[in-house]
Amino acid sequence: MDEALFRVFNNALSGPYIGWLMVKITTPETWIAPGILMCVGMVAVDRKKGLVAIILAAVVVGLGDSITAHGLKPLFGRVRPCNALEGVRLLVGCTDSLSFPSNHAINSLAIAGSIGGLFRPMLFALIPIGLLVCLSRIAVGVHYPLDVTVGGLFGFGLGWGASLLVKNWMAKPQDEIDER
Repeated sequence: MDEALFRVFNNALSGPYIGWLMVKITTPETWIAPGILMCVGMVAVDRKKGLVAIILAAVVVGLGDSITAHGLKPLFGRVRPCNALEGVRLLVGCTDSLSFPSNHAINSLAIAGSIGGLFRPMLFALIPIGLLVCLSRIAVGVHYPLDVTVGGLFGFGLGWGASLLVKNWMAKPQDEIDER
């Protein structure tokens, strides 16, 4: 089932125009300028919460990467479709690193969960962007649908859970925090 879905999405989303767009979406450098603008905007709206959101997003991305690289990918050992299947429409380079779960999916939706948990209106932009990143990984030929689905759910859960912990900490009176 996963291979069949991969082939449908990979073939449908790798044509000349949509393929170009999917490569842009999947490339981390594409998101540098929008990310900087988002960070500046958050800090401008609420300095303390904005700085906390930026730090939190960095922490959950680092944590997600670490859990994936040292735990989940070696545990499952799933080979990327571009290395395992014939006829893959490959739009970016194919590495020998493992496929399950997708770090791009984890990171993009961990950012959505962590920042969106603190700045709720941003969820309406960050979740669709995260989902597009997930879809792009299939389109460019480097991940199966299950890789990005599990990665996205894990990343969002990690980010959202971390944002709830931080919101709870931020809501406590300062003297209660100092007593610990």
